[in-house]
Amino acid sequence: MRISTSQFYLRNTTNIIERQSDVNQSVLNISEGKRVITAGDDSVASNSILNIRQEQALIKQYKTNITFADSRINVEESAMKSAESVMFRVKDLIIQGNSIGNDDSARQAIADELKQRFEELVSLGNSRDESGSYVFGGFQTQNPPFEIQSDSTVVYLGDRGQRLTNIGPGIQTATSDSGDEIFMKNKNSTGDFRPTYNLNASIDNIDRAILTQAEISDRASYVPAGNPDDYTIDFATMSSGEMGMSVKDTLGNQVYPTLPILQAAYVAGETVSFNGISTTIKKTPQDGDSITMTPKSETDMFSVIQDSIAWLEKPNGTGVDEAKRQLEVGHIIADIDQIQIELGGIRAEIGSRLQVTESQKERHEDYNLTIEKSRSALEDLDMVSAISIFEQQKLSLQASQTAFSQIQNMSLLNFL
Repeated sequence: MRISTSQFYLRNTTNIIERQSDVNQSVLNISEGKRVITAGDDSVASNSILNIRQEQALIKQYKTNITFADSRINVEESAMKSAESVMFRVKDLIIQGNSIGNDDSARQAIADELKQRFEELVSLGNSRDESGSYVFGGFQTQNPPFEIQSDSTVVYLGDRGQRLTNIGPGIQTATSDSGDEIFMKNKNSTGDFRPTYNLNASIDNIDRAILTQAEISDRASYVPAGNPDDYTIDFATMSSGEMGMSVKDTLGNQVYPTLPILQAAYVAGETVSFNGISTTIKKTPQDGDSITMTPKSETDMFSVIQDSIAWLEKPNGTGVDEAKRQLEVGHIIADIDQIQIELGGIRAEIGSRLQVTESQKERHEDYNLTIEKSRSALEDLDMVSAISIFEQQKLSLQASQTAFSQIQNMSLLNFL
């Protein structure tokens, strides 16, 4: 077969160009450290790599969300821990202020510290996160949610919204709680009713009965007699010499004991039920004392501190006045205890959220490691093998170039 000069040049030039292209591709792959750079390198692998990168971008966003959520949750947890400390201190001050050795000036000094604690609690309610948003304002994050009024009461200006953050596929975590729920809707320590004491002033005994529970235990049986649905518990000595009690509703109808029995014997600590309501009274009532129960299922932290301040600013009393003061402080301390229980529950809930975010973070890291291995297997270059192939390609290119150069210079004249 005859090979023309043009064919010789075309074939050799094409061969060299192909080998040069292989060398150039190897140089590019080695410099990038990747086996697949464009879809043309491996279309199937390229599509899989694209899907993996999309998954990694989503994981990155989830991890960013988790960092944001952790920051906000930690701000709330810190505020709740501080609020818990404030209420512990308030209780300590109340107990300290109830000492018989305190005069008016000593109690006023304690009341002044309580006022500082009150302002501290308001400040905690207006806590902000790293972005300057108010944590306890619900969806109203730009303005302080709590505001002190001229009469020292506190109003809530936020809403009851709860912000949620996506931290995983189909998984959200709360990054805030409504300040209304935390600070303004604390359970009344006695239940659904609040007692007012009407004590027989002719008896100086300080030890009087205290209502510790008054809650609606059977909603189906509870039928309000009026608005407000007040109940009055009367105590009177029976003919037997025992202390007796009876209960009337707001219309004056006797609801306990059932008529025609006019009185039931009082037993301290015994649960007395009527109209779906359960009550517990402890200690010793005096003849002629009465307790009025008024519907009130909630209180708020700020009011409890203000009640504490007002109580401390009252002078020590004697007889029935001191008996009323002791009943009042008993309920204040019970309210503080109830608030501390609720704060503990809130902190536990916040702690569970942090556990969820930590768990999701670990899952994302594990999943990212798994798919990164898959991506690396598809995309990354085996450098040892690639360099070996590159050296072979380079040697092949040099050989082709040398052979072409030598053959190109061959002529019959060289043999004459």
